Amino acid sequence: MTNILIGAVVFSIWFVTLFFEKSIGLSMLLYVLPLASYIIYILRKNKKEQNSNAKFLIIPIIILASTYFIYNNSFFKVTNILVILILIAIMILEILNRNVLVDFISLKKVFYVFFKPLYYLDEVFDKLTKYFKEKLKINTSNVNKGKTSQIIKAMCVTIPLILIILVLLSTADDAFGNIFVNIFEGIISFFKEFMFKSLIERILSTIGVFVYLICLFYSICSKNEKENGIKKIEIKDNFTIKMILACLNIIYLVFCTIQIKSLFLQSGDINYASYARKGFFQLMAVSIINLVTILVAKKSESIEDKKSNKYINSMSLIMVIFTFIILISATIRMYNYESAYGYTLLRLLVYCTLFTEGILLIPTSMFILDKKVKLVQTYFCIVLLVYIGMNFANFDNLIAKRNIDRYFETGKIDIDYLVQSTGTDAVEQIARILEESLDMSEETNYVYKNGNRRSQRYEKNFSVLEETKDYLKDTYTDLKYEKMDYRDFNLSKYFAKKELKKLKNEF
Repeated sequence: MTNILIGAVVFSIWFVTLFFEKSIGLSMLLYVLPLASYIIYILRKNKKEQNSNAKFLIIPIIILASTYFIYNNSFFKVTNILVILILIAIMILEILNRNVLVDFISLKKVFYVFFKPLYYLDEVFDKLTKYFKEKLKINTSNVNKGKTSQIIKAMCVTIPLILIILVLLSTADDAFGNIFVNIFEGIISFFKEFMFKSLIERILSTIGVFVYLICLFYSICSKNEKENGIKKIEIKDNFTIKMILACLNIIYLVFCTIQIKSLFLQSGDINYASYARKGFFQLMAVSIINLVTILVAKKSESIEDKKSNKYINSMSLIMVIFTFIILISATIRMYNYESAYGYTLLRLLVYCTLFTEGILLIPTSMFILDKKVKLVQTYFCIVLLVYIGMNFANFDNLIAKRNIDRYFETGKIDIDYLVQSTGTDAVEQIARILEESLDMSEETNYVYKNGNRRSQRYEKNFSVLEETKDYLKDTYTDLKYEKMDYRDFNLSKYFAKKELKKLKNEF
C-alpha cells in the first residue's frame, strides 16, 4: 500500500505542476514517461507481471508523447491523448496477461480499465484508513473502525464539493454572496481573490487526480477477480453466411464494373465535388463491413465440412479483391477532388485511412488462406505504426507547402483555411507567399501604364498577400509575448518565432 500511496501523491502533484494553467508541450513527455514506468514498476513489485514483453508498449507511448514537444498540430494534440490512454490501458492488460490483443471482443476490457478504478473507491478508503491506523498505532474497536472510515470518506467527498458550490454560487449571484459576506466577510472577500481561487482549483485538481490514481494503482495491483468469460458462440448456420457472401459479391461485381467503366476509364460526366466527398465515406463504411463479414465467415467454419469451408474461403477472397477495387475507387475520387480544390487535413486523413485499409487486406487474405496469422495483433501493429507515421509527417507543414506550390502554379488558394486551420508548423511555408510581392510589384507597373485598371489577378493576389501579412504579424505577436518554460516548451513555436523574427520587417 505504501508504494501505491506514494505514487498517487507524487503523480497527482506532478500533474497539477505540469498542466495547470499551461498549454501542453514537453510536459506530456515529462508526465507520461515516469507514469508508464511507475505502472510497470508497481506491477512487477506486486508480482503481477505475467507478460514481460508488454512493457515494450511504452515505446510508442513515449513516441506519441514526444510529438507535443516537437509539433503543434491541433488535431493530433486531441487524438494523441486518447491514443496514449488506450495504449497505457492495453499495456496494463497485456502485462497482467489478459490477452486483450487476441480477440476483437476483448477490446472492451481496454475501456473497462478506465472505469474499473471507481469501483474500488470504498475499498481504497478502507485500506487507507487501516494503513494510517497501523502506521500511527491507533487502536480502536471494530465499530469505531467503520465509523472512522465513513467519516474520512464523507469529509473527502463533502468538503471539496461544498467549496466548489460555494465558490460558484457566491461569484454567480451577489445576493447569495452577500449572505456569506455578512457572516464571514473576511473569508468571502478572500474567496473572490484570483490567487486564492487559483489555489483552491489547484488543490481540488490535485485531490481529484490523487483519488483516481490511487484507485487505478490499487485496482491493477489487487487480486484478480474471477471474470465472467465470454462464451464463444459457434455459428452452425453456414447457409446464412454463404448467402450473405454470395449476395454481397454479386452487388460488388455490378458496382466495381460501373466503377471501372465510369471512373477508371473516365467515361461519363462526373461532379467530383459531390462524387468524391460523399463517395469516400460510403466506400470506407463498405470496406469495414467487408472486413467484419470476412472475419465472421471464417468463424463460422466447421472442421468437418471441408467443402463448405472451401466455398467460404473462395467467396471471402473474392470479397477481398472487390474491397481492394473499392479502395482504389475511393482513392481516385479523393485525388481528383483534392487536385481540383486543394489540400486539407481531412483529405490527408482520407489517404491515410485508405492506405491503412489496403495494408490490412494483406493479413486478412493470409488469414483466409489459413496461414498462421494473429490477426488482431497484426491489425493493432499496422494501425499503430501508420498512426505514429501520421504524427511525424508534419501534416500542417505538408498541407501549406502543397497549397502554396499550387498557388504559385495556378493562382488558386484558400488562404482562409491555411491561416485558420494550420498551426506554427506551417509558418515557414506560409511565409513563402511574401515572395509573391515581387511579382505583384511588376504587375503594378504594367497596370498603371495601361490606364490604372487593376486586374482581377492583382486584386486577388493583393488580398492574399495582405491576409498573409496580417496572419504572420499576429502569430509573431502571440509568440513574442508567450512565455514558455520547460513545461510548455515546443520546438515548432520556437523555430516559428525565430523565422518570423527574421521577416518582421516585411510584414
